[in-house]
Amino acid sequence: MPFRVQAGAAISQGTGNADSMNRGTGSQWASFALAPVYLFNVCEISWLAQASTDSKQKGLFAVKAQEMKNSLDAAMQGIEGLINSDGSGMIDQIPSTAVITLSGGTGAQTASIVGMNVAVAFSDQQVVAFYSTGGVKRTGGATSATISYVDGPSNTLYFSTALPSDVVVTDYVVVNGATYGTGASILGIKAWDVNSNSGTIAGLNRATYPGRLSTPTINLGGAAITPSIAQRAEVLLGRALGPDADSIKSGIWYGPPEQAFAQSNLMYNVQIVNAQEVKGDKTMDMSRKYFADTFGGRKYHKSWTAINNRMDLLVLDN
Repeated sequence: MPFRVQAGAAISQGTGNADSMNRGTGSQWASFALAPVYLFNVCEISWLAQASTDSKQKGLFAVKAQEMKNSLDAAMQGIEGLINSDGSGMIDQIPSTAVITLSGGTGAQTASIVGMNVAVAFSDQQVVAFYSTGGVKRTGGATSATISYVDGPSNTLYFSTALPSDVVVTDYVVVNGATYGTGASILGIKAWDVNSNSGTIAGLNRATYPGRLSTPTINLGGAAITPSIAQRAEVLLGRALGPDADSIKSGIWYGPPEQAFAQSNLMYNVQIVNAQEVKGDKTMDMSRKYFADTFGGRKYHKSWTAINNRMDLLVLDN
């Protein structure tokens, strides 16, 4: 993938009286080295289940058709979990505050991890592996584990198998089949949106092109977003890309519902109600059914698998 990494043909000044214009310059290009990543989403349906539901007289729905839909939904959920990651194959990191039960239970609750960051980035019956922060695979008694149920509201993963005995907090939970490491899986948002001039991305060394492969960051230190954040982002975009860049016009905000909730609070704080127009004996409903579709005039795409403490401004066609 070609990438214009340095501009050229800068101006200089002279007298116009037969003086030299000197050598010219032109754009410098580099290329991102990309390799395909293959993802598999396999569903098994028994012959008996199909034969028992292949008509309205036999079942309320056709298992084959329903499972095709369910499988597609699960595939999209899994892919989006990787897109929110850093390209290493990691789906989530076990927080230092999580509670890990390695084994000892039965059935669907043989083991568990309570307090994940984004449990819904995983799927029921998904096989995962565990790696230390140093990139060493956990293999104590087992090399992988099978998730039985994902509990989104409590951010809990339940397992039908025991976890490797050496799994600890801060470990990485990695998609099955990936060998954890830089560029081992889909290069997701956390691979591209990095505010740094060190490390690599898609085969290019960030230090070789200072500023060109670094994404500006607005760090709120945990504070809630305010309306001015959208304009602060516009300032950074203009400085980085120039005011005429097409990507400034086409970017969208991407983030979790928690950030959409914060945006709703911005509206509630300035909401004005004319009580004289209220009819009847019931109080007004001051809330709204849905979140806002935009932030700062840009589309806001909510993702339940996105990281809950950040928003990203993305150009989807770039």
